[in-house]
Amino acid sequence: MKDSERIKKSYLFKKVYSYGKYYAESCLVLYVLKGDEDINKVGFSVSKKIGKSVKRNRVKRLMKENYRKLSGKIKKGYLLVFAARPKSSEADYYGIEKEMINALKRARLFKEDVKK
Repeated sequence: MKDSERIKKSYLFKKVYSYGKYYAESCLVLYVLKGDEDINKVGFSVSKKIGKSVKRNRVKRLMKENYRKLSGKIKKGYLLVFAARPKSSEADYYGIEKEMINALKRARLFKEDVKK
């Protein structure tokens, strides 16, 4: 994932949280806001409620890898923020993948229907 496709600034996170729609699953929450650019910008948020740094980094790696795998199937022009919930610390790769697909389906962000 390129740096230009990442949300790193806190004001962008706040903008997405304040004005975007959210889709909650048991392990994560997807916040979506229509953007100005022709690319998707994505941010990942894992709070200290998840656990110590090892668990937080693991959850963030799993979310990043699942997004990388799905990014080609997602419509362009959105600001996306994936926020982990406490249950995500026990989830495995496939659990987070399933939750991410469900949230993206509910937000109607897939170019075509994705099976799973």
